[in-house]
Amino acid sequence: MYLIGYDIGSSTIKAALLDAESNKTVGVVQYPDSEMDIISRQSGWAEQQPEIWWQYFMLATRRLLQQTGVKSHDIASIGISYQMHSLVLVDRDHHILRPSIIWCDSRGVEIGRKAFREIGKEKCLEHLLNSPGNFTASKLKWVKDNEPEIYSKTYKFLLPGDFIALRLTGELKTTISGLSEGVFWDFKEKRISSELLEYYGIDREMIPDLAPTFGVQGTVTKQAAELTGLKKGTPVTYRAGDQPTNALALNVMRPNEIAATSGTSGVVYGVVDRPISDPRSRVNSFAHVNYEENFDRIGVLLCLNGAGIQYSWMKHQIARSDRNYNDMERMVSTVPVGCDGLCILPFGNGAERMLENQSVNSHIFNIQFNRHNRAHLFRAALEGVAFSFVKGINILKEIGINVDVMRVGNDNMFQSEVFSSTIATILDCHIEVVETTAAIGAARASGVATGVYASLDEALKGINPTIVHEPKFNRALCQQAYNFWESSLERALMQSPRKGESSESLKNQLREMESLITDRSKELTTLHLQLQKKDEFLSEIKNDIRQLKELGNNEQQYEKILRKIDSHLSSEACWEAFKKHFEMIHSDFFKKLKTDYPQLSTSEIKLSALLKMKLSTKDIAHQLNLSVRGVETRRYRLRKKLELNSDIGLEEFIDQI
Repeated sequence: MYLIGYDIGSSTIKAALLDAESNKTVGVVQYPDSEMDIISRQSGWAEQQPEIWWQYFMLATRRLLQQTGVKSHDIASIGISYQMHSLVLVDRDHHILRPSIIWCDSRGVEIGRKAFREIGKEKCLEHLLNSPGNFTASKLKWVKDNEPEIYSKTYKFLLPGDFIALRLTGELKTTISGLSEGVFWDFKEKRISSELLEYYGIDREMIPDLAPTFGVQGTVTKQAAELTGLKKGTPVTYRAGDQPTNALALNVMRPNEIAATSGTSGVVYGVVDRPISDPRSRVNSFAHVNYEENFDRIGVLLCLNGAGIQYSWMKHQIARSDRNYNDMERMVSTVPVGCDGLCILPFGNGAERMLENQSVNSHIFNIQFNRHNRAHLFRAALEGVAFSFVKGINILKEIGINVDVMRVGNDNMFQSEVFSSTIATILDCHIEVVETTAAIGAARASGVATGVYASLDEALKGINPTIVHEPKFNRALCQQAYNFWESSLERALMQSPRKGESSESLKNQLREMESLITDRSKELTTLHLQLQKKDEFLSEIKNDIRQLKELGNNEQQYEKILRKIDSHLSSEACWEAFKKHFEMIHSDFFKKLKTDYPQLSTSEIKLSALLKMKLSTKDIAHQLNLSVRGVETRRYRLRKKLELNSDIGLEEFIDQI
């Protein structure tokens, strides 16, 4: 019995066959042999044709079956991994309406920033765990605003894995994990975020029905079977993004386990057992593959744009033409830790999210022409990328993620012992290298729902490291080199303006200053009210004492003064409660009421604010120093001034303001 898995990337489509009994990979293929085209009609745009994915999916499947000789009727299930955050739009007939806006397209950035600001940073991080950013939801909003004719024809939006599953099964479905990577999932309420949909004006009906990440999501149709060579009726039983699936392939499923990759760019992916976010938005948090509504498993993802691309640049631009990466590794091993003072920053592939979207570019520090050679440059490049991984993992630690285990695939930069051992030495951990890919992980995961494996734990039992990189170098020297690298990075950050973002950065700083001034103004107003109230009270008491003196020992006047003091002390006890409501009184809601309904008095606006806070009539009476009946009378007058019909509730109307 075999399991087949796919990885729908932006470069190639990979397909893998796994023997379920032996847990061994039978074959892995990719299609095409060269990278797929990315369409860029404008600067910052990146699109691909979903139909091309499907064509290459079919060709990869046939190539895999032909190379391995496995019969399609021996394949028990299908798993799909895919490039995250991309957007596919289809109409009611399942026709594609436009090219897919893929993960590296940046047209939604400003839309996401505005949403983060207007919905509110705290609310976004508490509920969505992220800024709406440049994710799928913001891409869909861009289509709504800029291509209304396409948006009006849209029946459902899909992620790449959803689209491939649609072509295989005819079923329009998605998963919680998929929705979370598009920033549509509310982790606090455990549901699709109605607040984000409402803010963006997106119709809830555009979201496909939910399917379990591990479960039968549909079966291969007759047409898909004829096109791919798969057997009709074979179930699709797993679907998730490439990074969580890569983590699954490495058996990173539990808290404090870390998965890492370092290709052109690098990724560090940690798992936690509670919703977690970064106030500085240097990382993103999504539902991991084993997340359930009653079982929190969150994948925290940190990206490094400048990683393997730097070492590749070194190979092609600095190394001799006959050198390969193995030759470079041998040269690197002749250079001591710290490269005799040479230091390189690898950040030359665009803005870095972990550096708060600053474009630092690559820098070479301390090069000495009579001392340093190619080998020094190669090692400094390796160390620079290794140090950026260490910094990234330290960010994960900073927001509450410990690192017990770090697992990586045996590809790209982690094939370098110097690179891997540098990270292991500084972090004082072991790095386990596993022979696997996201396509193999998807194949393995697909066997859970079909009963090939009794549980996910059983499915992952066969995942064992082939190599373990241990702390190997002198830790003090590594730490010294890292400290110098980090201080060099800080200098570069101070000297490098945020290209293309200087205006926005100034606007953000101005908004923060305005917010601080507003908060301070509210504090001063509160203090002023308190002092004013105390002054008035003291004046009254002084006057009462003067009258008492004039009247002689008047017992009634004396008791009146005592009652007044007791009443004041009681009011002081309620002052903290009043301060909580004071924020509402000075809110945008209060200002909007004053602007839109100038006929309302200040006391009527305050009543509206208290009603919006869902206080009981008794509590409102206490706040306004009225009887319960007095509050009802004020409510009646407020309805009249707002000219509400009898079929509209006062609270309902106020909630909509």
